[in-house]
Amino acid sequence: MEYRDFGQTGMKLSNVGLGGLLAHYWEGDAGHPPPEEKRRIYLRAAELGINLFDIGYGDEVHIPEELKGPAADRYFSLKVGSPAATELEGIVDRHLANLQRETIDILRVHYYAYMEDEQLRQRIADLKQTGKVRSLCLIRHFEADQEAYARSGPETAADADLVIYNYVCRGQEPGIEQAANAGKGVLIMKVLGGQYLSWQHKNQTDWNTATQETLVQLSPLGGSMRHDLSLVHSLTAGPWSDLALPGESVAHTGPAVSWVLQNQQVSSAYVAVANVAELEAALECL
Repeated sequence: MEYRDFGQTGMKLSNVGLGGLLAHYWEGDAGHPPPEEKRRIYLRAAELGINLFDIGYGDEVHIPEELKGPAADRYFSLKVGSPAATELEGIVDRHLANLQRETIDILRVHYYAYMEDEQLRQRIADLKQTGKVRSLCLIRHFEADQEAYARSGPETAADADLVIYNYVCRGQEPGIEQAANAGKGVLIMKVLGGQYLSWQHKNQTDWNTATQETLVQLSPLGGSMRHDLSLVHSLTAGPWSDLALPGESVAHTGPAVSWVLQNQQVSSAYVAVANVAELEAALECL
């Protein structure tokens, strides 16, 4: 496992982090991994050298006791989305109690919420001042937020950004380069194209002829994702099969992870898995 500087925060993160939603596909489609498997995922991730754990999705209740408590080389990243400023500290406190820690290492907030809410910005600054939050990472999930990052790079007051970047969706490279030049950290999501479509479908669909409607038909989410369809299509549709070795009909996930990490300006890439075998497969190229 390689460890990379997380901007100017002083943290050195494993170049792969464990995603907070412990499922490679949507849990409603592939089945909800049992608690004992989720425990094994966390423990195996730590054994393999992963020191960045994503929380805020609900699966963090399965974090083993062995991984809780103070640890100078273990980091937890909390997604809070777009919370009300008055509720933020309570959210942070609840997660700190579960983790048995005094500080959230990385607080992740939606970019648009941070920019539009002065009270939220001040509350985050207060939590950093008191030591409950160590660093701020802005989530660039929505198209407008992604476009702002590619165009202008990171926000001055933030320590890092979380952006969509993978083998078929490379539009964030200009923003990532600007972040590196500004000394900011960069976290990556949707490394395997997101959970909107199975890995098999991503590899075996002819994206030269498939349309956005094809994605709706193949996805377990169906029409419920139409409001974000152009974004989902951009990060899902593409030549994933190029990563396959001769004779393979479906590429392994490892090469897709490895491709992202070839960009040395990436601090860490989140990978979500549903079992230990998927975790080991994703890391096989490292």
